[in-house]
Amino acid sequence: MKAPIGGAAAFAVAWLGLATASFAGVAEGRAALQAGDFPTALRELGAAARAGDPQAQNLYATLLKDGAGGPPDATAAVAWYRRAAEAGDAEAQVNLGYMLFHGQGVPRDRQGGLGWYERAAAQGNPAAQFNAARVYWDGDGVPRDPARALKLFQAAAEAGVAEAQFSYGVALLAPPKSDAARAFNWFSRAARQGEAPAYAKLAAMYLLGEGIGKDPVAAQTWALLGEAAGDPLATQLRTKLDSDLTPEQSTAARQQAAAFVPVRDRP
Repeated sequence: MKAPIGGAAAFAVAWLGLATASFAGVAEGRAALQAGDFPTALRELGAAARAGDPQAQNLYATLLKDGAGGPPDATAAVAWYRRAAEAGDAEAQVNLGYMLFHGQGVPRDRQGGLGWYERAAAQGNPAAQFNAARVYWDGDGVPRDPARALKLFQAAAEAGVAEAQFSYGVALLAPPKSDAARAFNWFSRAARQGEAPAYAKLAAMYLLGEGIGKDPVAAQTWALLGEAAGDPLATQLRTKLDSDLTPEQSTAARQQAAAFVPVRDRP
């Protein structure tokens, strides 16, 4: 499971997205974070956390975990995540789940971690939905449950999470009910957001006409983008297509690849 989605580090950037807070210190802490003044952020958010603000507790925990404004303290971070999570803060529930699942600052507890993912997922948190889906899909410490994983992947994918869109596409290609057309749609949405693993998938589908009509120029475009992202499969596809395309087709593919700019998906 990748840490950037739903992991504790993922929500370090959530500092700036808080609603206006009623607890003293939160506004000051947010302003300090925006200015990159981590010691002040640590002090102000710590005060608000101790006063009982769940959002401040979650952010304060992330600062402690990352060592922003002071030495890293994963054990203390877990304690503050837990306080916020028990108060119902969905982001803290995801972060606590991640710390438990991976054994950071606390003995590893995959069942406990999944439980917090599920609680946050029930609140509609996309990162929690994705993390729980990965656990169920892989059977990582729990019985494998592809049906549950598919539902959670879909929810996170529809919320615009690029990794979830890619993973949902992979899951849709799995037997016994492979659905190449739907998989192509989700790979496309993930790729448009810049999710590099989706590039080679699209290249192969365009090359083979799987889930979409054959289009060698589009296949080469995505292969070039995948190769630039360091994907060995994309390099293999690009090499094959080099010998199959006309010079005009090759030029068109390279122009399209050069012009590609990822755009955030808006669900």
